[in-house]
Amino acid sequence: MTRTTDSSTGCRRCGACCAEGGPGLHGEDAALFLGQDALPLSMLVAYRRGEPMRDQIKGIIAPLTREMLKIKSASGSRACLFYDGRSRSCGLYDRRPAECRALLCLDTSALAAMYDADRLTRADLLPTGHPLRDVLAEHDALTPPTRIATLAEAFRAGGAAGQDALEELTRMVLADRAFRNALASRAGIDAEYHDFFLGRDMAALLAAHGLALRDDAGTGFRIQTDPLWRAQGAAGTPIPRRRI
Repeated sequence: MTRTTDSSTGCRRCGACCAEGGPGLHGEDAALFLGQDALPLSMLVAYRRGEPMRDQIKGIIAPLTREMLKIKSASGSRACLFYDGRSRSCGLYDRRPAECRALLCLDTSALAAMYDADRLTRADLLPTGHPLRDVLAEHDALTPPTRIATLAEAFRAGGAAGQDALEELTRMVLADRAFRNALASRAGIDAEYHDFFLGRDMAALLAAHGLALRDDAGTGFRIQTDPLWRAQGAAGTPIPRRRI
């Protein structure tokens, strides 16, 4: 990052934007993952249609209307993978993604203008005919994030509808785990790449809707309501932070 004496332009090295997570990626960012100096796809996480996501411009959390890719957060942190908090510097500054280049500390108009445009997707980074395209499509069909909000609400309500919801969620968890195991055992794709190819796992998707996925030693897993979660208000309002 470079310093500037003009606080309205350039980077002030405050780290505020970097600490909030990695940027969403756009079509022009595809070049970062192609060619001789390509960054590995393990640095990306796919957020699929229907997942609740914070809109940095509107300041709300709402379901995604289409897929998006983001640079991952550092392990155990919300900060961007490339951000060094000690030196307040970016390890990718000379090649930083489009959103990072567009953002000015005191003027977000350039970022707002391009924020929802030309979002990069997994298909943009997998050539036509790539054998995993069909695998990704099947996984999306069996584990659709668009269903989870409705199923979570039914599960909390209980009764016959709650039991039906639990059974469907259980099938989704089993399918997601089967796909991840197959990527590792059959395709030889390490787990660090799974967030790109398959998106966030079911534990993360359930947590976003107030459900916790607990592994039981020797007996599989169970799905339960997260006692630390509070229900979301009207659509398009902030969702409280949750922990599992």
